[in-house]
Amino acid sequence: MSVPRTSSSHDLDDAEMPRRDGLPRGSTGHLGNRPSLAGSVRRGRFRDRCSARFAGFSTLLLLFAASPTFGGDWETGVGGSASRAGLSTDVGPLSANILWQGSLPAIVAGQAVIGQDLVIVTRITSFTIPTGTTIVAHDRLTGDIVWTAQLPFNFPDSWRSRVSAIRDNQVYATRSGNTAADFLYALDPADGEILWESEDVIVESSTESPSFADNGDLIVGSFGSLMRIDRTDGSTVWSVPRSCPTTDGCAPAVFGDRAYIWEASGSGPKVTVFDVEDGAALYSSDGIGGGIIQQVGLFVGPDGTVYAPRTQNNPMTDFFTALEDTGEALVEKWSVPMGYVPFASFAVGPDATVYTYAPDNQIIRLDPKDGEVIDSSGPIPFDFPMIPRMAIDAHGKVFVTNGGFPSGRLLAFDADLALRWSSPITNVNIGGPAIGDGGVLVVCGIGTDVRAYQTVLGDDDGDGAVDLDDLVGFTECMTGPTGDDLGGDCEIFDFDNDDDVDLRDFGAFGGNFGGG
Repeated sequence: MSVPRTSSSHDLDDAEMPRRDGLPRGSTGHLGNRPSLAGSVRRGRFRDRCSARFAGFSTLLLLFAASPTFGGDWETGVGGSASRAGLSTDVGPLSANILWQGSLPAIVAGQAVIGQDLVIVTRITSFTIPTGTTIVAHDRLTGDIVWTAQLPFNFPDSWRSRVSAIRDNQVYATRSGNTAADFLYALDPADGEILWESEDVIVESSTESPSFADNGDLIVGSFGSLMRIDRTDGSTVWSVPRSCPTTDGCAPAVFGDRAYIWEASGSGPKVTVFDVEDGAALYSSDGIGGGIIQQVGLFVGPDGTVYAPRTQNNPMTDFFTALEDTGEALVEKWSVPMGYVPFASFAVGPDATVYTYAPDNQIIRLDPKDGEVIDSSGPIPFDFPMIPRMAIDAHGKVFVTNGGFPSGRLLAFDADLALRWSSPITNVNIGGPAIGDGGVLVVCGIGTDVRAYQTVLGDDDGDGAVDLDDLVGFTECMTGPTGDDLGGDCEIFDFDNDDDVDLRDFGAFGGNFGGG
């Protein structure tokens, strides 16, 4: 089934399709051209003039250094935050510039989490359950291994050690998986030592992760229960029964004082709302689409819209549905056909537009008011079934792993789904993407292939530091608030993503000055 292209669409097979900056698609490094000085001698004289005037600039830099800067973690494996909206507060890489690469060897890729200046991954080095999987913590900026851990093997059917989330100076991990119940553990991010073991066991799939209440307590969706776990000691605050439709569709999404989960019903999976404070079941939607199988979770947009991606490989049941929570009921706003994407994640852009997957394997961008297709990507390569995962950065750039094995790939798009660049990642599976502090983007493949990408805004010469040499480039790009559309090279100075380089950007440049 084809998707109507109401605004723009893009064919990913056309490698020569021009970008907005005029460079060929897939180019790396700087993304365009800016006005340049005539020759290296003139550039050197310009740098001398900048050096002579730096005392004045440095005063402004100090004044602007206190300007707010982006910063955030990827707290939950699926969706990055309690609402699972897939939206980062950091600016991701502008190009396929690898910051670091490498980890313990793995034969299956898993999802990373990022926080406390760590990138934490699960590396399955063999299929031997008790000892074949290791949780590995990497330094976020260097990739150095800080610590490794394997969890206690508590039961005959205990599954693999697996990182699941990170928040409030604690790493959360479990051996629950493959329908096996096990404890949830809080680990010390400094050394991986166990801080506490949960009072009760959880039943969480290897493709899932917990969510959080506002105070950092964990909200965990098990197959037969929904549970709130105290973040300070692992005790159970409350636990209530629920009926998950199938494994891999049990994880909750939390928004404010409400938790949203899938439950089974006679007319198909339904969405049920729970009170986060006491676990009370409040109300449910009608069944969505009929059928039984449901292997992706819910997520919530910044306006409180509940997104219910219904998928079981059947065009009669597979729809992406938006629900309004009125405080008394869940009311359908709109619904559009969706592709078969088990274990996928989705995302909402900084402008609240929502991104999902069409039946013909395109990524589509929808208007949150009515579900109208605004943009589409063109079909993306995949190995059946397509298992895409998605993250969007603070500037609206969209990063997607396609879940492929031989055709595994990371794709980076502008907000309008024009392709910026892509990189092959064999057997990427559910291995990302995740965006952490400083815009570090992490994806995981097999072998030793864990990759971190980063572009430091303001670092014009790519040396990892924002300094006087970069001030030369900033001055060349300075357009003022009514400047013409930026050349790609100047994008690195457009901190607020408004297509110009002005004093607002200079304030953010000052905040980054002297560091990376």
